[in-house]
Amino acid sequence: MTKASIERASIPQATITRRGLLGTGMAAATMLCAPAILHAKSYATKPVRLFVGTAAAGTNDLVGRLIAAHLEPLLGQPVVVENRPGGATTLAVGLVSQAEPDGHTLLVSSAAAIATHVASVTKPPSLLADLGHIGMACDGAFIYAVHKDVPARTTREFIDLLKAQPGKVNYGATGTGGGIHLSGALFQQQTGTEMVVVQYANAGMRLNDLLANQTQLGIAGAAVLAQQIAAGTLRPLFVAGTERQALFPDLPTSLEEGITGLEGISNWFGLHGPKGLPESVVAELNGMLAQVMAEPKVLEGLAASGLFVATGTPQDLVARMESDDVLMAEIAAKAGIRIE
Repeated sequence: MTKASIERASIPQATITRRGLLGTGMAAATMLCAPAILHAKSYATKPVRLFVGTAAAGTNDLVGRLIAAHLEPLLGQPVVVENRPGGATTLAVGLVSQAEPDGHTLLVSSAAAIATHVASVTKPPSLLADLGHIGMACDGAFIYAVHKDVPARTTREFIDLLKAQPGKVNYGATGTGGGIHLSGALFQQQTGTEMVVVQYANAGMRLNDLLANQTQLGIAGAAVLAQQIAAGTLRPLFVAGTERQALFPDLPTSLEEGITGLEGISNWFGLHGPKGLPESVVAELNGMLAQVMAEPKVLEGLAASGLFVATGTPQDLVARMESDDVLMAEIAAKAGIRIE
């Protein structure tokens, strides 16, 4: 079964703005990024650039800004977030890989960077191979939700609809071969269904079309979908994970719905720098990251976005990336997903 992919040749400007996002879980969490007082001494001798490989108003951006705001007082220097979307996060990976390995250029990544690399024929800069790794920050499961006009109220009804109308339902993704794309591909493989993936430049554009019923299925972190689910515009089907989420306690997991494997593709985020970072800098940043993720305001922001703390050693992060690399390569190969 071939998975079609529609690349948007001309996508209108997003109508979702930062002001429009106020009141969402994402905006509420971002508001917790209060300015910090700079007082600590560390390796940092100048402002630190923290790259995010997506546009503003997505979960990756949210996590990056939470980390930046609370890392500042520990470093004693400003931490400036720079959004560099492109290539499903590989643009930002490439920029950081070329920076001086002195701890003044960092990256907050997501699993999407692993997914994109395994699906690419040309092999862009690799998150796993081309960067130095500091530690995982947090993790979370994707939510599957449909537009309210879709005639399916449960996961079983949705699967039946897909089987009755193969190739008629669209879902949006941000990046060919990215985590959302591969999650949707695996869902189809595990349920024997067929959908069409529509690619977008950023999460805001993807959400706009979902709200307009131009795409019928949304796959995203809770931060992106929570407000529209609460408003009744979107109808959640399940959490693609092993445990129910506190934000949606009545929403079953994919395993409860009899769909295995989806829990393997999660919405994790990690901290990285250029390859060759001094061990002392890696150790200092790893310890600081653990402190940041334990901050009450950070915990509050993560909870509002359906995320949980998942800190550990640099080796833990590398092991997770290696595991994802194998899993996502298998999914992409089976689905025929290739980035030329």
